[in-house]
Amino acid sequence: MNETNTSNSDPKSTRVVDLLLQIERLNIMIAEHSGTSADETLIAQQYEVLRSDFLSELGALLSDYGIEAELRVAE
Repeated sequence: MNETNTSNSDPKSTRVVDLLLQIERLNIMIAEHSGTSADETLIAQQYEVLRSDFLSELGALLSDYGIEAELRVAE
């Protein structure tokens, strides 16, 4: 299989990689803000909403490649 260079790839594949990186960062932020205070909980919830939006966008992009996936966060 040939390796791909994302800088020379089409915009959709570049966005897929970007979304995966954003989701990875959000996972870290959610873990950091999973405290007991109300403020920490609210921050984590806001990050979870954003992550959900990114997962939806990722699913839509994957469907453009003929991939049907049920994307959800592993517990």
